[in-house]
Amino acid sequence: MTSPPADSPSQPDGPVLLTVVVPTYNERGNVGPLTAAVFEALGDTPVEVLVVDDASPDGTGDAVAQLARDDPRIRLLRRERKQGLAGAVFAGADDARGTYVCVMDGDFSHDPAHLPGMLAKAEEGYDVVIGSRFAPGAGFGQQPVARRVASVLANGWARAVLRLPQRDVLTGYVLCRRELLTEMGPRHSAGGFKWLMEMLASNRDARTYEWPIVFLARRSGSSKANAREALAFLVLSLRLALRRRAR
Repeated sequence: MTSPPADSPSQPDGPVLLTVVVPTYNERGNVGPLTAAVFEALGDTPVEVLVVDDASPDGTGDAVAQLARDDPRIRLLRRERKQGLAGAVFAGADDARGTYVCVMDGDFSHDPAHLPGMLAKAEEGYDVVIGSRFAPGAGFGQQPVARRVASVLANGWARAVLRLPQRDVLTGYVLCRRELLTEMGPRHSAGGFKWLMEMLASNRDARTYEWPIVFLARRSGSSKANAREALAFLVLSLRLALRRRAR
């Protein structure tokens, strides 16, 4: 699926180094300030912001379309219904023009100020730069204790079951070479949230770097995490573990 031409009538001149993919669902109040913060952080870097919106009832898609009319570095990819964050990531990567793709949340929980440093690490030769909550110097900011404990337990489970060496395999803030997403296996995670876990399990030889971040509180709106997503995570991790054992 490609972006409707009416949403992005003009495009940036020349090659794009980085596509920032922002999956959204009811983030109308955040998309304007977020895109501005991304461009401010990256300065003259050839960048585009590709917002993948799952038919947000609050009009997020229309807000992005207006931004795109004023700035050709912003593009909108509309999906007809809510289909899962990981699916939006894959759709965005398939439509991206950048050599590198960075995925970040649309609620400011991922600070755009990290983008230049993460991109520099990728250009040094790292295949995947993980915005890690568990690397030295990282943290959870003002997140509730229960949320922190849940993140630690889920991350520990995934690392143990899949035998992954990285400290944070569940973060949603990741910069990588575009083809790692476009050429990634069967995409079992497409209906849920935990696409990074599958990407790392499918690319065990990828050179990774964990960039420390502090996970921030969202500026507006509400969290999309729920019990259904937790169950989907458990099913996915076991499915990937069984696939690894079969190999």
